[in-house]
Amino acid sequence: MTDTMSLTLAELLQFEAVRDAQPEVLAGRRALDRPVRWVHSSEIYEIGPLLSGGELLLTTGLGLAGSDAGARRHYVRDLAERGVSGLAVELGRSFPDVPAELIDEASRHGFPLIVLRAVVPFIRMCEAANTAIVDEAARRLRLGDRVTRELNEALISGAGVAGLLRTAADVTGAPVVLTTVSGALVASYGVPDDHAAWATVDAAAADAEVIVHGRAWGRLVAGAGSSLPAEDLVSTIERTATALAVEILRTGDPPTERERHAAALLADLVAAGGLAPAEAAVRTGLAGFRPPPGRSLIGVAVDAPETRPAVTLIDSAARLLGTTALRARVRESVLALVVAPDSTGDAVTAVEAAFIEAGFRSGAPQITVAIGYPVDATGTPGWAASLEHARAALALALTGARRRGSRPTVVPARTLALELELRRSGEPHRLDAFVERTIGPLVAWDAGHRTELVRTLELYLRHGTSATRTAAALHLRRQSLYQRLERIETLLGHAPADPALYPALLAACLLVTTPSS
Repeated sequence: MTDTMSLTLAELLQFEAVRDAQPEVLAGRRALDRPVRWVHSSEIYEIGPLLSGGELLLTTGLGLAGSDAGARRHYVRDLAERGVSGLAVELGRSFPDVPAELIDEASRHGFPLIVLRAVVPFIRMCEAANTAIVDEAARRLRLGDRVTRELNEALISGAGVAGLLRTAADVTGAPVVLTTVSGALVASYGVPDDHAAWATVDAAAADAEVIVHGRAWGRLVAGAGSSLPAEDLVSTIERTATALAVEILRTGDPPTERERHAAALLADLVAAGGLAPAEAAVRTGLAGFRPPPGRSLIGVAVDAPETRPAVTLIDSAARLLGTTALRARVRESVLALVVAPDSTGDAVTAVEAAFIEAGFRSGAPQITVAIGYPVDATGTPGWAASLEHARAALALALTGARRRGSRPTVVPARTLALELELRRSGEPHRLDAFVERTIGPLVAWDAGHRTELVRTLELYLRHGTSATRTAAALHLRRQSLYQRLERIETLLGHAPADPALYPALLAACLLVTTPSS
């Protein structure tokens, strides 16, 4: 593809002004598809250094008439090596016939040599050809401006990848398909289904790489049917590929077809609480998720600033487990159904360890993962329940994190079972009254003095009233802990270590330290 025109030497020979000169190709016939950037006439022997390539040179041979055969060979060889598109020699004024050495040297280089047997003013041929070249260049510039303008409008309007593909299809009149560099189908426009999209890829009329961060991210393909010349089709696809790279850099990787099916499936599981078996079988297949028979599934909810790191973390954990996962962003979180490992051990512990290891390897501290309960892979209501447990645990973990100013990494829902049940089943006014009766003086003291007596009591009870472990959890010296415990006993009016009061005291503390979302 040239950068200014699309007129070839063969096309130029069909111009009326050129046909009137009775042209005949003597050498280089196979190179007649060369593009002609300009038509120029000259009788200077040393014209080569003044040309930049792509020209058709017209001459009467006046500059060659007094030269020997070796000089004439050099003349042709110099033009060929400089990328000149062709040489046309008019007979009659300098030569009755084209010298044999010119024909032989042109043939050696596959260089088009044309004889003009009738006299036509060179200015007439130059004017006709160069006017067409300039008109074609102007047309292509107008097309390029239109393509750039419409792609920019699609970017600014937030039309996304789909809008950019629609723009390219409208301009070219051809179907367009976007795939990743690994061969996954991302999006298409102008084709009825995935099968037709892949057929378009296989029979591509033009394509261009989508380059992101200096590496090939994917491939944009235009199918057959465009009314544009081939070089215009390629140019439009290349411009669209650049716009797609900008969109991907701005918004992140667009989902593939399977990822879109996965997102819709997970969203419907959360919303509907399960699917009919036949529907679930079809939709899991479309999402590329086929859990092995007899395996459990575990719902996972991930909170991360961006989707891609969360998806990468889930995929890494699944690889560590030797299993697979169905994952996608659903509203504010990235959700997943992870296939449990094929072992008799504790599936939740194995999944928790895999996520901890994957998080350590990724070095992504701003990601929090909540893990649901294992469920049978054969029933989607169980899938929905495990996802719901994970989502609830994630919300509770993040609420506590905001209060404490730190983010947990991996949180199994079963470690928050009591807090979750208290929040799920209790009536708010009854729970508030229970807290007031049980630890009301501690809550009031913390509010008035900005202390953490409720938190201290919770950890004290969680650690079996062990002063050593409680002090370590609170990062306190034991003497400081003893002072807090004395204050707690004074405010409550009874010893906090009474085993009979453990359940009520711990439940009340949890209702305070894990506020409802």
